[in-house]
Amino acid sequence: MEDVDLDVLQERERAVRKLEEDIQDVHQITKDLGMMVHEQGEAVDSIEANVESSSIHIEEGSTSLRKAAMLKQKIRRRWTFIIIALIIAALVIGLIIWLSVRN
Repeated sequence: MEDVDLDVLQERERAVRKLEEDIQDVHQITKDLGMMVHEQGEAVDSIEANVESSSIHIEEGSTSLRKAAMLKQKIRRRWTFIIIALIIAALVIGLIIWLSVRN
């Protein structure tokens, strides 16, 4: 009877040790998962900061493109006026020369 009790006690002790090892394994896994979550949180924060920065840069780029388009239109209009003025001046000079040669 004592051998049976001793075997049962030894089996329980092995089971308790196995349970203790399993609990330690679970604890280590939990710590590892916590570390991974923390590291991934930093990565997510970094990605979020990059997305916000990109959004700001896109808005600034869009504004710059609109300004450039307006400036291009103004420059084109000025060149058109300059060319028309030069054509009119050439016509006036040509007319003056033609009238002075004709007389």
